[in-house]
Amino acid sequence: MFNQAIIRVGIRYGVTGGVVCFAIVLLLYFLGLNPFGDYGRYSFIPIPFAIFMGIRYYKKFNDTEIGFLRGLRVGASITFYTALCASMLVFILTYIAGPELLQQHIEEMKMMLETGREEQVKLFGEKWYQEAYKAAVTTTPSSLAAGDFIRRFLGGMVFALVAAVYFRK
Repeated sequence: MFNQAIIRVGIRYGVTGGVVCFAIVLLLYFLGLNPFGDYGRYSFIPIPFAIFMGIRYYKKFNDTEIGFLRGLRVGASITFYTALCASMLVFILTYIAGPELLQQHIEEMKMMLETGREEQVKLFGEKWYQEAYKAAVTTTPSSLAAGDFIRRFLGGMVFALVAAVYFRK
């Protein structure tokens, strides 16, 4: 059923977590690093903290006898709003920063694909390599934000599952 308390906690902790994730992306950008490459993984650090603090808050003030499924719903809500907020802000950043930021990311992805070409062709095949290269070259701000959303949501769901087990009654 629809539970407003779960949505309120999800929005409160999810948006806060998303803004903190985006602040790390901005910090990386202003330091001159590619915030969408390897260094961008640092922006995933706030997600488990937002999930654990949100479920703890929900358990303390709304439902002291929280079960696994309700904890998972709270964690999924927080994860969804974190991923949504952070990816929307990443989308806005790619438009405000201009094509230079996106071009830097595309060049880094092409270089990474070219350096490990032999291993990737051996593991996945030439067709997969060509498709990955084409996808890297045709990256748009919307595809970058969509990929960011999916990675944050799936990663956050793992932590939501762990937190739901931890906080169950």
